[in-house]
Amino acid sequence: MTLLSRALPKLRFSILLLQWGGNLLAMLFAAAWLQIPDSHAWQFVFSMISAAILVIGFCWLQVATFLRLRPVTQPATLWLRILGFALAVALWILLVQWIGSGSDSIANYAYLWNSKLSPGMRITFSPARLIIGLNIVLDAIIWAITAMLLPIAIILSTQGLRRPSWRDARRPYGRILYWIAVFGFCILTTQLTSALVSWRPGKNVSGEVISVVARLAIAWTTDVLLWCLMLAFTAAWMNPMPDPPTEPVPEPAPAS
Repeated sequence: MTLLSRALPKLRFSILLLQWGGNLLAMLFAAAWLQIPDSHAWQFVFSMISAAILVIGFCWLQVATFLRLRPVTQPATLWLRILGFALAVALWILLVQWIGSGSDSIANYAYLWNSKLSPGMRITFSPARLIIGLNIVLDAIIWAITAMLLPIAIILSTQGLRRPSWRDARRPYGRILYWIAVFGFCILTTQLTSALVSWRPGKNVSGEVISVVARLAIAWTTDVLLWCLMLAFTAAWMNPMPDPPTEPVPEPAPAS
């Protein structure tokens, strides 16, 4: 059984619709939450309660999606699965913030390293090229962290914190196609979204408004589709490979 035959049946239209509409609503509610004033005590309390509801709703959305893509016989209770997913996301955010904080010093390192090179090498490894290279290295590290934590998040979202199957979470790590898929997903989503957002085909106000809506819709739909494909393939890689079919043993010919 090939990877496509194991992954594509998991990708149902209901999952695509859940991710497309659910994440869009979460983003709209998050944007509305930022507009809540906090000049009074009741406004601050309302803001904190709204933030908690928004976070729980987002976690439930992902947990429900992961369980549909990788169903288990005895899933953990909902609050344990939400807690497990929240811990995985919190760890990812902390690591990404810690690594991303190094981008503020990239220019300083680039000029320092360029000054220590020979005159000929300074032209080849200019500060601009060093800055680009260091940014690529930081992005690759973040993508690798994403690849490491994604199977863990899926396991915790289905089995909770009590008896997670870490063996299933480790299976994708040994497959080169998994790493290619994660890095390819990150490159495609960032580059395609950036290209569509920065494109300016409209020449008047109405044309620009239509262009913005169309480009954002295309970028959002493409990103959600790639994300769901990435989840379906990851869920398939987490399952053990099916045993190859055994050939029937021919029966001995009857003695004459």
